Amino acid sequence: MSTRLPASERRAQLLDVAMTVFAANGYHDTSMNGVAKAAGVTKPVLYQHFTSKRDLYLELIEDVADRLANEVVHAAKAANSNYQSTVDALCAYFSFVEQNQREFQLLFGPTAPRDDDTANGSQMVESRMSATIANLLSEWLDSATVETYARAIVTMSEGVCRHWLTQLDRPSAEDLAEQLAALILTGIRGLVESASGNQ
Repeated sequence: MSTRLPASERRAQLLDVAMTVFAANGYHDTSMNGVAKAAGVTKPVLYQHFTSKRDLYLELIEDVADRLANEVVHAAKAANSNYQSTVDALCAYFSFVEQNQREFQLLFGPTAPRDDDTANGSQMVESRMSATIANLLSEWLDSATVETYARAIVTMSEGVCRHWLTQLDRPSAEDLAEQLAALILTGIRGLVESASGNQ
């Protein structure tokens, strides 16, 4: 029998447990019964807070997407140069992932859903991240190309992050951010110079 908690505390506890279960098992292999069992409550208690598995999953990924996107946007806007803005945004991204690996698995893990029937958390985050980066790139590049390049940067950052997390002796989030920022900004500089030369 679980301890009786105030509704708000119970909801927070259920979300925390569900995060762990979804991250470990994926969306399709997670059941409401499994979440309830892991949380030490009955299924009716779980359904008092969430009307369906999809409803519960949606709340989780929207929360993670908001937190990650807000940290990246805040870091980018707080810097006083384009270079530092890029470094700080990437550092915020890598730091968040390193400190919240359950959340990263929930959004980007191999068992995260990619179909339209369920909420695609990775797509939600990628869209928000791309919009932030596109805003930065618009200072240098033509508006017709910034979205494509922003998407490419987000995809590259995610791939780098996956590899980075597997390294036992990995560089710090700050060092990785500086390395990737140097690559990105060198590429952007080349695009700007190429565009100028063709005018």
